[in-house]
Amino acid sequence: MPDQETADPPGQRNRPGELSLSLGLVALVFSFVPTLGELIAVPTGLAALVLGVVGARRCERGEAANLGWSLAGAALGVIALLIVVLVIAVVGSPVR
Repeated sequence: MPDQETADPPGQRNRPGELSLSLGLVALVFSFVPTLGELIAVPTGLAALVLGVVGARRCERGEAANLGWSLAGAALGVIALLIVVLVIAVVGSPVR
């Protein structure tokens, strides 16, 4: 059973925002490595972006309370994807 301190308040569905931030951080870390950037950062960055939008929509409807986490996760996902594109442009695509 989850701790009372870490559990979402009743009626709050904060999981997409939390996952968005976590996946955005993972994507950002792996985006600087050429091969891993393509294989790991792209899917996790896209997932962070989608979950961030879902979390932000839930916050707008009053179903969640972590708008900052959702927006930060979506922004990190976009930044990670841009870094991957930049690394591919500079280094070239090692995956063939």
